[in-house]
Amino acid sequence: MDLRKPLGNKIKYFRKQKGLTQEQLAEKIGIETNTLSNIETGKSFMSFKVFQKLPDILEVQPYEFFIYPEYMTASHKEELIKKLKKIKNPNTLFLIEKILYHTDREEF
Repeated sequence: MDLRKPLGNKIKYFRKQKGLTQEQLAEKIGIETNTLSNIETGKSFMSFKVFQKLPDILEVQPYEFFIYPEYMTASHKEELIKKLKKIKNPNTLFLIEKILYHTDREEF
Protein backbone atom coordinates (compact mmCIF):
# COMPACT_ATOMS: atom_id res chain seq x y z
CA MET A 1 0.00 0.00 0.00
CA ASP A 2 1.27 3.45 -0.90
CA LEU A 3 0.88 5.46 2.32
CA ARG A 4 1.24 8.91 0.81
CA LYS A 5 -2.45 9.50 0.04
CA PRO A 6 -4.02 8.00 3.20
CA LEU A 7 -1.41 9.66 5.43
CA GLY A 8 -1.99 12.98 3.68
CA ASN A 9 -5.74 12.59 4.15
CA LYS A 10 -5.24 11.98 7.88
CA ILE A 11 -3.08 15.07 8.24
CA LYS A 12 -5.67 17.15 6.39
CA TYR A 13 -8.49 15.70 8.52
CA PHE A 14 -6.70 16.42 11.82
CA ARG A 15 -5.65 19.88 10.61
CA LYS A 16 -9.26 20.78 9.84
CA GLN A 17 -10.45 19.29 13.16
CA LYS A 18 -8.00 21.64 14.87
CA GLY A 19 -9.31 24.60 12.80
CA LEU A 20 -5.98 25.31 11.13
CA THR A 21 -5.39 26.46 7.57
CA GLN A 22 -2.60 24.92 5.51
CA GLU A 23 -0.65 28.14 5.95
CA GLN A 24 -0.96 28.01 9.75
CA LEU A 25 0.03 24.35 10.04
CA ALA A 26 2.90 24.75 7.58
CA GLU A 27 4.25 27.63 9.64
CA LYS A 28 3.96 25.66 12.89
CA ILE A 29 5.91 22.69 11.48
CA GLY A 30 8.43 24.82 9.58
CA ILE A 31 7.67 23.98 5.96
CA GLU A 32 6.28 25.85 2.96
CA THR A 33 2.52 25.85 2.38
CA ASN A 34 2.92 24.23 -1.05
CA THR A 35 4.99 21.46 0.57
CA LEU A 36 2.17 20.77 3.03
CA SER A 37 -0.31 20.81 0.15
CA ASN A 38 1.77 18.17 -1.65
CA ILE A 39 1.88 16.06 1.53
CA GLU A 40 -1.88 16.29 2.07
CA THR A 41 -2.65 15.36 -1.54
CA GLY A 42 -0.27 12.40 -1.46
CA LYS A 43 2.18 13.83 -3.97
CA SER A 44 5.07 13.65 -1.52
CA PHE A 45 6.15 12.41 1.89
CA MET A 46 7.42 14.55 4.72
CA SER A 47 10.62 14.03 6.62
CA PHE A 48 10.50 12.19 9.91
CA LYS A 49 11.63 15.41 11.60
CA VAL A 50 8.49 17.16 10.30
CA PHE A 51 6.24 14.20 11.16
CA GLN A 52 7.44 14.22 14.78
CA LYS A 53 5.96 17.71 15.25
CA LEU A 54 2.44 16.82 14.06
CA PRO A 55 1.02 14.85 17.02
CA ASP A 56 1.67 17.66 19.49
CA ILE A 57 0.47 20.42 17.19
CA LEU A 58 -2.67 18.53 16.09
CA GLU A 59 -3.23 17.02 19.56
CA VAL A 60 -3.47 13.41 18.42
CA GLN A 61 -1.52 10.25 19.17
CA PRO A 62 1.11 9.27 16.56
CA TYR A 63 -0.59 5.93 15.82
CA GLU A 64 -3.77 7.75 14.75
CA PHE A 65 -2.09 8.85 11.53
CA PHE A 66 -1.87 5.19 10.50
CA ILE A 67 -5.42 3.91 11.04
CA TYR A 68 -7.08 3.39 7.66
CA PRO A 69 -10.23 1.31 8.12
CA GLU A 70 -11.44 2.28 4.64
CA TYR A 71 -8.60 0.23 3.12
CA MET A 72 -9.33 -2.96 5.07
CA THR A 73 -10.93 -5.68 2.95
CA ALA A 74 -13.00 -8.60 4.23
CA SER A 75 -10.03 -10.94 3.84
CA HIS A 76 -7.83 -8.53 5.84
CA LYS A 77 -10.44 -8.51 8.61
CA GLU A 78 -10.66 -12.32 8.67
CA GLU A 79 -6.87 -12.63 8.84
CA LEU A 80 -6.71 -10.03 11.60
CA ILE A 81 -9.40 -11.77 13.65
CA LYS A 82 -7.50 -15.09 13.41
CA LYS A 83 -4.33 -13.39 14.65
CA LEU A 84 -6.12 -11.54 17.44
CA LYS A 85 -7.63 -14.77 18.77
CA LYS A 86 -4.09 -16.06 19.37
CA ILE A 87 -3.09 -13.10 21.58
CA LYS A 88 -3.09 -13.96 25.28
CA ASN A 89 -1.55 -10.81 26.78
CA PRO A 90 -4.36 -8.64 28.25
CA ASN A 91 -2.31 -5.44 27.93
CA THR A 92 -1.84 -6.04 24.22
CA LEU A 93 -5.54 -6.76 23.80
CA PHE A 94 -6.41 -3.56 25.67
CA LEU A 95 -4.15 -1.50 23.40
CA ILE A 96 -5.59 -3.11 20.26
CA GLU A 97 -9.11 -2.39 21.44
CA LYS A 98 -8.22 1.26 22.05
CA ILE A 99 -6.70 1.58 18.58
CA LEU A 100 -9.59 -0.14 16.82
CA TYR A 101 -12.31 1.79 18.59
CA HIS A 102 -10.47 5.13 18.95
CA THR A 103 -11.58 5.44 22.56
CA ASP A 104 -10.30 7.70 25.29
CA ARG A 105 -7.07 9.02 23.78
CA GLU A 106 -6.38 10.79 27.06
CA GLU A 107 -5.88 7.45 28.82
CA PHE A 108 -2.62 6.89 26.96
